[in-house]
Amino acid sequence: MATLIEEFQKTWLTSIIGIGLLGVGLWLLTWNEGRAVHHAHSLDETYNNAVSLNVYEPIRPELNDRVVYISGNLKIDEPLTEPEYGVSMQAVKLKRRVQMYQWIEERTPRDNIQADSIAAESYTHDYYYVTEWRDKLVDSSSFYIRHGHQNPPEIPLKTVVYTASSVKVGPLDLGKEIKEKFTDWIEVTGDERPERKDVKLHMGIYYHSDDVWNPEVGDIRVQFYYAGATGEPVSIIARQKGNELVPYYTTKGHDIALLRHGNLNINQMFTAEHSDARMETWKLRGVGVFCVYAASVCLARILKILLSQVPFLGSLTSDTVSFQNLTLSLSTSLVVIAIAWIFYRPFLGAGLILAAFSPFFYCTMGVYNMAQNVNPTR
Repeated sequence: MATLIEEFQKTWLTSIIGIGLLGVGLWLLTWNEGRAVHHAHSLDETYNNAVSLNVYEPIRPELNDRVVYISGNLKIDEPLTEPEYGVSMQAVKLKRRVQMYQWIEERTPRDNIQADSIAAESYTHDYYYVTEWRDKLVDSSSFYIRHGHQNPPEIPLKTVVYTASSVKVGPLDLGKEIKEKFTDWIEVTGDERPERKDVKLHMGIYYHSDDVWNPEVGDIRVQFYYAGATGEPVSIIARQKGNELVPYYTTKGHDIALLRHGNLNINQMFTAEHSDARMETWKLRGVGVFCVYAASVCLARILKILLSQVPFLGSLTSDTVSFQNLTLSLSTSLVVIAIAWIFYRPFLGAGLILAAFSPFFYCTMGVYNMAQNVNPTR
């Protein structure tokens, strides 16, 4: 069997890639688990300090700078308006989305070009030009064929989001950070035609166009959306600051301000928040484990040499390479995850460590049983 140095010299490229993937995977797992632990700790801290408020009671000054929970209907006195289009909504947010009809360049590679031919870009691709509604300006100066496919230099009307100045739940105003959490956009389907003659209304969309059915490049269309309509029930957990709800700053340095649509109690809100956090953690956890597994595939030959040097781990090398890679990557990942959780949730961390080392316990028992068979007790 080749030595470790000889094997590295033969597989130096894949080995370097494997070491890089291992570093990325371990860093991602460490960062992700640390973030998850701190977030879980911050949620528990917020839960333990939360005080329930009655939506019908006046503001309680003694709860200033305390974490409070309140559930009730949104109250918005002044509507958000767009007078030029006759749009008016009593909502937390009103969004004006603007799109412009523009030229779009598409290109497809030619099949008859040889891979080793030294051809210009124009000969290796076919170019097509179509018109579409786009939210952002498409720079036509970079088109291969610019003549006849020119877009305006800018969009004359901008997309903008209006936010209500005063939004209340019970006696408390919602702070800026909590208003920003209203992101469930619902399209405004108005039927009131604007007074402007150059604007046409069709299917709830306002067109700055001579012909809605045959728009020209440079024509504009506008759609409106709202989020958080007045009277909509919401549940909020945040810090009471005077007569306003603002994020709670935890000892772990997290800003906690929870918003859920509907009338939920405290337990339901924190259960939903923990569930969302776990889902996000598992996504990044999966990426980290995959990086570690890919690293073990790249370093398979070197790992085989290293494992063969340890007597009770030699049985791992006798199994298939894929089983060896999977076992090592899962065990390594579980150890990293366990280290992050063991001080916050000791039983969970201990269970993960036990699971991580179970394959090695299995190998040790296999070596012991083999020795017993070779040298039976007389």
